[in-house]
Amino acid sequence: MKIDYRSEINKIRNSLKNYYNEQFKSEEEEYIENKKVKEQIKKLIIQVYNDSTLSEEDREYLIKVGVELLAKNTGCAEDLEIAEEILDSLFDDMKILSQENSDNFYEQYLCKRWE
Repeated sequence: MKIDYRSEINKIRNSLKNYYNEQFKSEEEEYIENKKVKEQIKKLIIQVYNDSTLSEEDREYLIKVGVELLAKNTGCAEDLEIAEEILDSLFDDMKILSQENSDNFYEQYLCKRWE
């Protein structure tokens, strides 16, 4: 069965919107939920990478979209810490992301606007 990755990406976008609109009882609870939602992006990227039914072009495109989604939802130091854990795992440990993917993340992430 072929997976509709665009639909999966939209589900993650909705999860991120819900996270940003939610009120949390503590900073720890907020951090846990933030990490949980962003881990969905990591899982999607791994799934795309391992999907042999995708063409190389589609795989690269969907991975790029996942990295961009992570970058667009990285704004504060805590977000960057979570994102870097994900990127390190996908780039260094699993060798899924290319240097270009990693560079694109850092070019796009929202903290850059405050430099």
